[in-house]
Amino acid sequence: MKKMMMKIVCFFTETLDLEDKNLESSSQIVQKYLNLDLKPKKEVVQIQQIPISNVDIPQAQIVKTIESNSDSKKRKNEMMVRNQEDVFETYISKSQNSVREKRPRYVYKSGAYYDGEWVGKNRDGYGIQIWSDGAKYEGEWKNNRANGRGKFWHVDGDFFDGEWKNDKACGKGIYSHLNGAKYEGDWMDDLQHGFGIETWADSSKFEGQYQNGKKEGYGKYFWADGSSYVGDWSDNKLSGYGLYTWHDGRKYLGQWANNQMNGRGIYIWTDGRQYEGFYLNDKKHGYGIYVWPDGRKYDGYWLNGKQSGNGRYVLQNGKSYLGLWQDGKRIRWLDQSEYNIDLRPKDWNSYVQPSMPE
Repeated sequence: MKKMMMKIVCFFTETLDLEDKNLESSSQIVQKYLNLDLKPKKEVVQIQQIPISNVDIPQAQIVKTIESNSDSKKRKNEMMVRNQEDVFETYISKSQNSVREKRPRYVYKSGAYYDGEWVGKNRDGYGIQIWSDGAKYEGEWKNNRANGRGKFWHVDGDFFDGEWKNDKACGKGIYSHLNGAKYEGDWMDDLQHGFGIETWADSSKFEGQYQNGKKEGYGKYFWADGSSYVGDWSDNKLSGYGLYTWHDGRKYLGQWANNQMNGRGIYIWTDGRQYEGFYLNDKKHGYGIYVWPDGRKYDGYWLNGKQSGNGRYVLQNGKSYLGLWQDGKRIRWLDQSEYNIDLRPKDWNSYVQPSMPE
């Protein structure tokens, strides 16, 4: 028995240092990417030491979830702003003829010009307008504004091709960047709204729901390196319930908040290790069960990624030892009479894992 206890102590001393100081939280990685780096760092996996730490999502992947191919914040109402001066000039200078007709080119004081159809004072029907800086709209007009189907080219080469309502993208449409990125889907008031598909030049892809220009609701994201996330989004972030799969085969299925593992979930390594329990800001926090491929198991509590509180270590032969832990280290073994304590939270077994939509 004494030898067995020595082996256990030795095992925990050598292999259960749960804090890997080389690994950063997802939020730290995002900030570092925004400030400094443009490439995801290679992940460090120390299989030999069997660390019980999380390997974070590469920073470029998280940042890309925040980007929008529509560039809707920057582009918002550009057509409306450009058209406003021309609308006023048109109203004070055109005839009252109520029949739609094709007229000669009209040149505005701003330098922009319009070739197309009119009804009275208003551009109405099919027409092309080109601004002095090279921006261009070609398509349908109604009451002097872009209404119906049309295509607008930005000065930098980006363009929107789709449905318009009163100078705003509204309905179905495609926004294409000069760099090859593209959004195709639903729009409302110049913002992505409804179902849409975003693609990037590196073959990354998102398909899912948007609300007011941001990813919101259910969506699927596929990165160029083979990683993927399928699940809930809120305010352009991984938030809710979802499955993240790393390019090397590791998986996390569970609850998310602000691009981090938060709540209950299951993390599975490719070598057979598995953790099921609670997370807080990407770290094991609360009750959780960590299982090794050879049958060993730690069943107990965690704090900021380290064992803390009561925990039970189970050997391959089924024998178990209950201990008190702090900062990832065993403080003492508990009395034999306390071995049968059930460490699980009261609602542990009643938890129903949400179903994943196809």
